Amino acid sequence: MQIANYISDLLYRHECVVVPDFGAFISRRVPAQHFASSHTIYPPKKGLSFNAQIKQNDGLLANYVASVQNCSYEQAVQEIRNYVRFLDKQIDSDGSVTIHKVGRFSRSEENTLQFTPMYLVNYLPEAFGLSSHETYAIDRVEKPVAITSEEQIEKETTPVIPLETSRTNSGSWVRYAAAGVVLIGLSFAGYKGYQKQARVDAIAVEEMANETVTNKIESASFLISEPLPSIELAVAPLEKKYHVVAGAFRDPANADKRVAQLKRNGFDAKRIGVNKYGLHNVAFSSFVERNDAINDLNKMRALGFDQAWLFTGKLPK
Repeated sequence: MQIANYISDLLYRHECVVVPDFGAFISRRVPAQHFASSHTIYPPKKGLSFNAQIKQNDGLLANYVASVQNCSYEQAVQEIRNYVRFLDKQIDSDGSVTIHKVGRFSRSEENTLQFTPMYLVNYLPEAFGLSSHETYAIDRVEKPVAITSEEQIEKETTPVIPLETSRTNSGSWVRYAAAGVVLIGLSFAGYKGYQKQARVDAIAVEEMANETVTNKIESASFLISEPLPSIELAVAPLEKKYHVVAGAFRDPANADKRVAQLKRNGFDAKRIGVNKYGLHNVAFSSFVERNDAINDLNKMRALGFDQAWLFTGKLPK
């Protein structure tokens, strides 16, 4: 039946979809998860749950069916009733029934409905196109770092002169070579001494600079003669997009009368706009958080307002 597709369509845009005389599908955002046991990353999604206690018609599903099928509201309500009868009959005869792209229902030993959601369907619009991803462990091997000592540097830079010269070389050449080796050795020793002295001088200069800066900081006094000007930040108020609706009226005067009546009874009632059918909606109250709105909706129904329903979003004024 098409009702299953309509329920699935609404779950992408709403957090609570009520099937009258059957129950309500409630969604909540689940962040991205990583399971180390399977090395798998799952994208964020909407987790579905089912509440069989919420059965009152809030008009959301019926209005959607009427708009899609271009039929009257009463015909849409009747089609939903036929679908609920079909679900109950399937559960009684087969023991379970599956709503396409939503989940599977069965009855427990206590004759209560058990709901298993479809985990392969993600109703979070911003996660469209994202899928699970399997990761792989990376073997990290530390590469040893070769440390060259000063003795090794000296050994690499000091030329090696053979003790025995070629038979073609004369004795004078040997004497000149020996003198050259002595000069090179003295030059290298002088260069090493210069490097060591340069490091000592640099450390001394740095210590003197640090001491000078420290003395200036200690002797400085910080005094603000004039206070800094205050800054005012404009913070946007939180939007109350969850409304517990008391009724919808064709005549705006009747809507105003209903608002006045509810205010006399202690409710923070107001008109929240006009829907696409030209009806002026009156709300008991509005909330920022959906859970607060659902709790207030249950409270209103417990007080005897059986026709109260939850609206999510903003209506044109």
